[in-house]
Amino acid sequence: MMTSHFVVTPDQHERPQVVGKQMTVLASNAATQSYGITLQRGGKGTRPPPHSHDWDEAF
Repeated sequence: MMTSHFVVTPDQHERPQVVGKQMTVLASNAATQSYGITLQRGGKGTRPPPHSHDWDEAF
């Protein structure tokens, strides 16, 4: 499957709260149709809890 290139500007980033942590969606599964990339900032040891998706994910 071929995915088109895309650019997401800062005003277009989704910023969901996940377990009280602010996440920034850099590339959503909807945009790429196969994976998601998120940016998470937090203290040492903070991370999303164990979970799964129907797509690959990087953070």
